[in-house]
Amino acid sequence: MFGPQHLKHVIQYLDGIDYALSQRMLRKHPPDEPALTNELCALLDVETQRSEGNLSYSLDQLNADLASLGDGLDFDVALDTYPHNTAMERHVSQSDFGLVLTYENHVLPKESWSTAYLVQAKRLFRNSKSGEYDQRANFQAVDAEQQTRLDRLASILGEGALLYGLYCPQVPKIPETTRTQVRALHTRNLSGQIFDFGTGLALRDALVSNGGIDAGIWLRSTEGKPSGFVGLHDEAFRSALPFTWFIIEHFTPRSLHGAFSGLIRSGPILAEPRGNDRVRRIVTGDQQAVRDLINEVHEAGEEAVAPTTITVLPRHTITIKVSVGKLLPSDSARVRIE
Repeated sequence: MFGPQHLKHVIQYLDGIDYALSQRMLRKHPPDEPALTNELCALLDVETQRSEGNLSYSLDQLNADLASLGDGLDFDVALDTYPHNTAMERHVSQSDFGLVLTYENHVLPKESWSTAYLVQAKRLFRNSKSGEYDQRANFQAVDAEQQTRLDRLASILGEGALLYGLYCPQVPKIPETTRTQVRALHTRNLSGQIFDFGTGLALRDALVSNGGIDAGIWLRSTEGKPSGFVGLHDEAFRSALPFTWFIIEHFTPRSLHGAFSGLIRSGPILAEPRGNDRVRRIVTGDQQAVRDLINEVHEAGEEAVAPTTITVLPRHTITIKVSVGKLLPSDSARVRIE
């Protein structure tokens, strides 16, 4: 898990991904959701980082800084692409990409875990009247029919298996009035937090140094449709988390005494490691798991039989793995406490 010594470097890396992708939202004609998801994958891919030099702080630099600490922690990102036709997303997955988070501890194997999510991407649209990302900017592509499908799938796979991935501009790039409103919402939502332990203290440091949370990529519960830009920030650190802090929330330990229960104390996106092997098999392309899901979704009320040509889902899967002691000899890595 991440300790206080790791968080500074991990936050710098993940915030850099957020900044680079969110800049695309400032174009006159921003990319659509599939293009933004492709960009997210490219930004995370270490080979693309090496060939394009598209980040000021790369994964190689992150791992070099982590290695310099001397405690055997590695941060790995793997990307897999699975072919499927567009009917898969419409009829079954409701997903633009899969996200797998894995903790592999070679020193204390019993602490290892893996969890997975299906993520439906939506991008923010400017207010059609003002042409700005202001308080009336919204997520236009969300409709009641798709929400029904998401709810159906969530009832099958379990609460928390599905998330909205929301692409927005970063807070400093929005109009001043809206920026003030967003900052006020963040302050209200975080004012009652206990900034304790590694994650809470790191969040406090980020707030103090930046004047607030600037994130443009958010992960949100699929319970109810995203209502709009201001509505998203009204839910910040409640039912929605920035991409950076969603990842960190998984890889930081909890207090055993309840003094600090994570960045979110309650709500459907509370990030707790959970062993959902079925979702992991689906997002990593297990054809039998996908076919079983297709059949179950149809039995649950999908109005049309999903095409038989569908084999796997989703199109992209991002796997983030944090490991400890990976380079130690396998026969001696495990600690034995007498």
